[in-house]
Amino acid sequence: MNLINSIYTILEEPEKDKASYWFHVFIYTLIIISIISLMLSSVQEYNAKYKIIFTYITNIIMPIFIIEYLARLYASGKLESYKGLSGKLRYILTPYAIIDLLTLLPYLLVGFGIDGSFIRSLRLFRIFRLFRINKYRKFIKQMQNIISSKKEEFTVLLFFTFIIVILLSFVMFEVEHQAQPNVYSNIFQTIWWAVATLTTVGYGDMYPVTAFGKIITAIISILGIAFIAIPGGIFASEFINSFSNEEKKNICPKCSSEDLISHPKPIVNFSDKNKQFNDLVECQKCKFSWLT
Repeated sequence: MNLINSIYTILEEPEKDKASYWFHVFIYTLIIISIISLMLSSVQEYNAKYKIIFTYITNIIMPIFIIEYLARLYASGKLESYKGLSGKLRYILTPYAIIDLLTLLPYLLVGFGIDGSFIRSLRLFRIFRLFRINKYRKFIKQMQNIISSKKEEFTVLLFFTFIIVILLSFVMFEVEHQAQPNVYSNIFQTIWWAVATLTTVGYGDMYPVTAFGKIITAIISILGIAFIAIPGGIFASEFINSFSNEEKKNICPKCSSEDLISHPKPIVNFSDKNKQFNDLVECQKCKFSWLT
């Protein structure tokens, strides 16, 4: 196994190698320590008393994250789509690589004397690094698949929600403005009331006092329950289908055996064009194989 394959296995395949597993445990421990340190430093009393400790923690952990980022950038060349300079640029623009870079930016910019509230706020991206855990990555992938497969339904739902919010905001403004000119002062302020009511949050900062306004509020509250339930039902249904399909992947469609071997990221040539798949699955019992 050459160097790039070894680094890739350690960084990206913790289920295949014990050293990779413990490396991930080490990295996630550092992430948690850095997040706790960041939280504690926001407490003025602790920051004044233990600022030097928080600084030491940052100066130890962040260089390790920088080395890890560069190692991931180098090891990405193992995959065909990330080879060469153009491939490296594609990797840098992937969601996880962007999160890693945003995590490092505050430390690097402050080191060069560039500081500010926005720069410091980027430190919050550290928590998103926890989503590199494989089971979370699978969950995020499932979420993306659900949104992609049901995008038309969600688009229609959002469109009708937008229409209802705008329409009722205009009506509510006309009804309540004279009774409460300081509360329902303009349409935009009334939109805030519509959103809070439709989502059944109801902060209580804006509420109707006229009879017609109360009727409208009752209607939009009932509609809100339905509009919250619909996307929840779509997600629940698609999750069930997703888990069902995942179980089917672990069984050979020909002989129903569970003795399978998976070869990740295979590249297959079709009509002189290479195409990369998620997995090449092979049944050890009947030798049947298929691509996913």
